[in-house]
Amino acid sequence: MKLKTLAVLASLVLALPAASYAQHKHGHGHAETGKHGGKMSEAGDYHVELVAKGDAIEVYVSDHDDKPVAMAGFKGIAILSAGGKSQRIVLAVESTKLAGKATGTLPAQPKGVVQITPPNGKTVSAKF
Repeated sequence: MKLKTLAVLASLVLALPAASYAQHKHGHGHAETGKHGGKMSEAGDYHVELVAKGDAIEVYVSDHDDKPVAMAGFKGIAILSAGGKSQRIVLAVESTKLAGKATGTLPAQPKGVVQITPPNGKTVSAKF
């Protein structure tokens, strides 16, 4: 009986890290594809969606309840890989998003990082 109880406890302990990872990855109620068709990532207190179309990128920021964040006072930089080269793209506020232009065509789901600085000055990064 004690051996059976010990085996059950051991299996539960081993399952906790996997469950914790799954909840962190998917437990916030947002899909990996955002409302605008881009890839989602977390950055500090924000959910960040990166949408690439040709040479244009758009970055949408929402809170952990997936409500859009007012972009006034935000700024950002995207450092993305395209064609084996790294590009630094300055992002500026355009209404409800941050936007910028690359020097060439980007893949539909570029790899890299987006750094966002809200009005409080505390920069956060989203990895894609």
